[in-house]
Amino acid sequence: MSSAKRTQAERRAGTVAALLDATVASLIEVGYAGTSTRSVAERAGVSQGAQQHYFPSKATLVDAAMARLGEQMFGEFVTTPAPGASEREIAVVMLDRLWRLHCLPITPAVFELFNVARTDSEIARSAVELTTVGMDSLRRQARTLLPTYAAAPGFDSLLDMAVATVRGVALVGAIPGAAPEWSDWTAIRAHLMNSLDALVESATGEPLG
Repeated sequence: MSSAKRTQAERRAGTVAALLDATVASLIEVGYAGTSTRSVAERAGVSQGAQQHYFPSKATLVDAAMARLGEQMFGEFVTTPAPGASEREIAVVMLDRLWRLHCLPITPAVFELFNVARTDSEIARSAVELTTVGMDSLRRQARTLLPTYAAAPGFDSLLDMAVATVRGVALVGAIPGAAPEWSDWTAIRAHLMNSLDALVESATGEPLG
């Protein structure tokens, strides 16, 4: 009986995962307005009755999809420093991961929902929660892996600026033909590192070695 229960639980988990993956794919391809519970059920290969059992409305479906997006994105950002890496080298790796995070295939779905959040209070609540959890995770990693940078006055504001810069460039770059000439990541990363280095030098009176 326990084996049957596990199988049933696995089936439920598979159905939910299929529905959430289908929701994300729909948001990327046709946007929030073009996404419906019926089309998501068809895309996921499940009956609409099953979809309504787990997610009775489009709002609950999208809310769960946003939580899934957050899990996937935050998992991509976890940084494990290479043995012997300097703090500055770790900072570069973290910026690279932040950039790749905003270039994932699922990222356009997040941007789509952020746009909807301007006028939809339910989506706005989920968007605020997603960004808050993400920034909290980023700050915790930064304080652990970049203690010298994090101790400098103004670090949190500079971290916010770095995220806003990456997000803005990725958002514009997602529009075909809209990416500005200065959107080369290597150049942007160099500017961000210069700002981080200047922050430490201003606080300590010497560059970070």
